Amino acid sequence: MYLQRRFREQDGTSMKDGTEAQMRRDLTSEIEALEKRYKTLKDYLAGAQMEDFEVVGALQAYKDDLSIISAHILTLYQLKGQRAKITWESLFTNLDTALETIRNSAHPKPRAAIETALNMSEPKIEEVMAFIAMLKQSL
Repeated sequence: MYLQRRFREQDGTSMKDGTEAQMRRDLTSEIEALEKRYKTLKDYLAGAQMEDFEVVGALQAYKDDLSIISAHILTLYQLKGQRAKITWESLFTNLDTALETIRNSAHPKPRAAIETALNMSEPKIEEVMAFIAMLKQSL
């Protein structure tokens, strides 16, 4: 690692470029994990059978992955000297609400809670995933 860093410094490539390249790799792997979690949730909503604890875990993991990706996006923009605003706060809020509803209900109905949360979000989860897919292609 030290030699790679020294080489980049000597050949004129800045540390900033190396940091940005690493962030792009990290972001790509985070996006791939998010896409898998999204597929799990979509399969469940389409009728696939899953245990309640699996659904809750998948939903929490999706939210966590999306949060990490959001931080990566903001950092990449900042490295370029640009400001960015993440516009999917509504989705985060509704995912939190769904998780709390599922966890605190005596007879949880994860499918209904998740569907309600995703239908109430603006932008829709499909729009967020479309943006992230375009971002992945641009990396």
